[in-house]
Amino acid sequence: MKAHPTQPQTQTLVVLANSCKNNGRCLAGKRLANDRFGPWIRPVSAHPTGALTLADQALTDGTTPALLDVVTVPVRGPAPMGFQSENHLIHAQYAWNRVGRLDAACLPALVDPVATLWINGHSTAAGCNDRVPAERLAELDHSLLLIGPLTVWLHVAWKKLRARFVHRAVTYDLVVTDPDLKAAYAGHSNGVVAQRPDSFVCVSLAPPWNGYAYKLAAAILSP
Repeated sequence: MKAHPTQPQTQTLVVLANSCKNNGRCLAGKRLANDRFGPWIRPVSAHPTGALTLADQALTDGTTPALLDVVTVPVRGPAPMGFQSENHLIHAQYAWNRVGRLDAACLPALVDPVATLWINGHSTAAGCNDRVPAERLAELDHSLLLIGPLTVWLHVAWKKLRARFVHRAVTYDLVVTDPDLKAAYAGHSNGVVAQRPDSFVCVSLAPPWNGYAYKLAAAILSP
């Protein structure tokens, strides 16, 4: 049971991703204050990877946040790590609180008007425009985007669920990290498993590994 001493500062955000990360979770969303949406916030733990446990994000009703939930998160303050400027360190001994839920019809208001998903032209064997060379990360100052609406083709390649879509005439093919989607299509053989029209994709740029930072489809939302 988490303690409830004098309450610390909090951030209220609408959850736009709650994905797998290093055997934990990565939750992110946009700030909501005075009925207006603000910048991205990614609550992170004090763990070196910043990953959250399910206990870290436990709500006062005993559940954990779902996509489009509006939650209040106790935080110690901003904790940017390079291009992941959206990070905020959580106050781990305090419970989070669900205060509402966003109507999916409001998603167009949260879209980021970007021409490209960071830096293009670098692909893995199974993907397309799905990574950024580590030596170019100094050019970037953010790591979260919401794009759409667009059609997403979910497919399995090399035992991983991936999302393929076209944004501003550029094709992307990214690994999906949403745990519910991964579970829904676990065990499928290679090939397209679903088509999702009019979807919104939360794309996250992960910390560098083996010389690249990878673009991930952290959530796929539909009105």
